[in-house]
Amino acid sequence: MVHLIAGGIMHETHTFSAEPTPLDAFTVWRGAELSGFAGANHSMGGVVDAARELGATVSHTYLAQATSTAPVTGALFEEMVGELLQSIERALPADGVVLTLHGAMVAEGCLEADAEIVRRVRSLVGPDMPIAVTLDLHANTGQALIDAATIVVGYDTYPHIDLNERAQEATRLLVRTIRGEIAPTMALARPPLLPVPQAMYTSQHPFKTIFDRAFAMESEGRALTVTVAGGFAYADGPSTGLSILVTTDDDALAARTLANELAELAWSLRDDMRVVNTAPDAAVAEAIAFPEGPVMLVDVGDNIGGGTPGDGTVLLAELLRQGARDAVMVIADADAVRDAFAAGVGGIVETRVGGKADDRHGAPVPIRGRVRLLSDGRWVHEGPENAGVAAEPGLTAVVDVEGVTLVLNSRKIAPGDQQQLKSVGIDPIRQKIIVVKAAVRWRGGFGPIAKRAIHVATPGLGDVDLSRFDFNHLTRPIHPLDDDINWHG
Repeated sequence: MVHLIAGGIMHETHTFSAEPTPLDAFTVWRGAELSGFAGANHSMGGVVDAARELGATVSHTYLAQATSTAPVTGALFEEMVGELLQSIERALPADGVVLTLHGAMVAEGCLEADAEIVRRVRSLVGPDMPIAVTLDLHANTGQALIDAATIVVGYDTYPHIDLNERAQEATRLLVRTIRGEIAPTMALARPPLLPVPQAMYTSQHPFKTIFDRAFAMESEGRALTVTVAGGFAYADGPSTGLSILVTTDDDALAARTLANELAELAWSLRDDMRVVNTAPDAAVAEAIAFPEGPVMLVDVGDNIGGGTPGDGTVLLAELLRQGARDAVMVIADADAVRDAFAAGVGGIVETRVGGKADDRHGAPVPIRGRVRLLSDGRWVHEGPENAGVAAEPGLTAVVDVEGVTLVLNSRKIAPGDQQQLKSVGIDPIRQKIIVVKAAVRWRGGFGPIAKRAIHVATPGLGDVDLSRFDFNHLTRPIHPLDDDINWHG
């Protein structure tokens, strides 16, 4: 019987953020706790489910996961990797290892933290043990990670609705490798492209065009698996940007040829990856005038899943200024939550909301509103993304401020699931305007009910104008930051 070891560390790092990333920013699971992911739309859930289907046993070790924030300290990185390695060592001997990583993690002193994790696991288990790695679609994939791994499989969707499925694929390929049925051979191609998350929606051009070609390569049997990673532009590192990874069965030439073909296709679509959004005042006016709801106001500058603080106030101020009605907005502000709890349900709270994490996302907005509901904030994703996974935004207050309903969380939670509102008694489909602090992720849960979506050019760490960021480690030249690039795959 095949015996596997599973674990990982998942963090998408925004290197321009000032928001700290302490240990308590991570949710940590140890040992048998990881088996609780069975059936969940999570990478670890896919490992558990595939292993059971294949009749393999799994030693669960250590998994740490956090919402996107600034780089972790070198000391914290060493602490987490140390515990992962110790727990893997205790689980040996085994036939293979599955690591669930993000691919865009940066630690102080380590610009490619995911590659370093795989390298250290490789040093521990030796050169012959197969290692499978799952990565996010926003991974910044470099050759160092590929050299240390045996199999690498990334998500095919954004919003990420195939986490379980892709991890199952990685686990099946790992087991086939262990059994001697295949000999995975990988080729990586990295065209000089730096798209922003909003450009990577996989259900529409240009990324749909790229993925359709990749899927054809798989379905025609030319590749075992193909990973198209758009990269995470805000994690400043030497491998930041779009990458193509093709895995064949012991055919290096075919892998290189297919990877180059996809890289050239992506490069030809570079101008289609540019993004231009609507100014906040025009966006709010358009939402108010639109005859149906919900209208999604997409607060791209405060895209929580992309490392922003979730306390941006530009759209709140504009909604109040223009007298919007039946609007709902979630803001992370622990201080405002405490003030609402002090006022109590039915009480009037006067406080300043948002704009406290930094000076990039708008100023605090003074409010006076009635507290509608107070809760512990806990809810479970209904999906499709992260279905079955618990969310812990901390103490939560719902406050009615003129025509705007504010859901105040103590901790930021990336939007994309209707349960974020349903869990506090708000029916999303009955709202005229819903503000989501996202780029694309909101589409998973809210896309099916949205009557209109307006992507807003709000300021912040999610700004789609990358020229506003001071890159120090990025490999240049790269599109769209540089002109007159002469690149051929």
